[in-house]
Amino acid sequence: MSETATDQARWVQQVLGVSVAVARTVKALDGRAWQAARLAWQNANDAVNDQINGLRTALLNHAKGGGDGMDGLAEALTEIAEQGLNAVTENHRVKLMAAIMELGGGEPAATHKSGPKALGLIRDFEAFLAGSEKIEVCDANPFGAAVSIRATLTPALQQMAAALQVALV
Repeated sequence: MSETATDQARWVQQVLGVSVAVARTVKALDGRAWQAARLAWQNANDAVNDQINGLRTALLNHAKGGGDGMDGLAEALTEIAEQGLNAVTENHRVKLMAAIMELGGGEPAATHKSGPKALGLIRDFEAFLAGSEKIEVCDANPFGAAVSIRATLTPALQQMAAALQVALV
């Protein structure tokens, strides 16, 4: 029976009462899975950017028509539309994009250095999307603009997380 370093560290802790740090094993990202995840992420980003542009157009049309009593909501959504996706996502997207660039093609050294950070940023972004009022307001806008930020970005984030988790064993 083969014992892993983690099993051995547990035994040392249990028997000798000494904590032993176990180095995390990092392997290269599965090239195909990582490439597919990055492509899914890029496609999701492009789709949401298009949705924000559609929202911007709907808001401008609403404003030109004189509005219909939703001035406060229209004003908030106009601000969101003017600021774009980076502001709507409160820079979670910007930080994650930088981490993805650091990971590159997913070579072991890059994965070891940037993988855990990227995975943490993905988890933070998922939590943000799940609870953000800004995202909810955009997704449920009453101006006829089809916006689904949460539903579009979350699956791509989950796909990237899955690819990273396999490499960060």
